[in-house]
Amino acid sequence: MDREKQAEVAFAPNGFLLLVGDRQIEDLDAEIDLTVDPVVSFVKLVPLVGG
Repeated sequence: MDREKQAEVAFAPNGFLLLVGDRQIEDLDAEIDLTVDPVVSFVKLVPLVGG
C-alpha cells in the first residue's frame, strides 16, 4: 500500500476531514501537539441523497 497515494485519496474532496482540537489539518506532515489538542477526529464526507 502506497502511503502517499492513500493520503491523497483521503484528503481529496469528498474524502475525510482530520480535525485536531479546533483546527482542520490539511497536510499529513503538519505537526500536532497532542498535549495541547488531545481530541483527534476523522470525519468521512458522504454526499447527501435526495432533494
